[in-house]
Amino acid sequence: MEMKRTVLLLLVLLINVFWTACASQEVYYKAGSYEGSGNGHHGPIKVVVTTDEHNVTEIKITEEYEMPELSSIVYDKIPKRVIKTNSADVDVVAGATYTSEGLIEAIGDALEKAYVNKKE
Repeated sequence: MEMKRTVLLLLVLLINVFWTACASQEVYYKAGSYEGSGNGHHGPIKVVVTTDEHNVTEIKITEEYEMPELSSIVYDKIPKRVIKTNSADVDVVAGATYTSEGLIEAIGDALEKAYVNKKE
């Protein structure tokens, strides 16, 4: 009886590990590079967002008209946050709200084109 219980427990653990591994590999994006645009404080902000099937892998700002003193901080922090969270749902940089919102809008626009399944 003890042997059956042990085998059953191992089987349940194995199924749980398999299920978890499969669930974490959900396909969110079509792999590729996608252009997006948003409205910054001083004009349009354009980006190219690169994804694989599961993650945002790179964000390049291709056009912008923002003040370098503030935008450099935004362009450093926001892409890192998006890549870390794998989502454009990130906080703005304090003191540079309009530039942050424009960049987030541009990234979100690009990701809308990449989505296979909407993330909740």
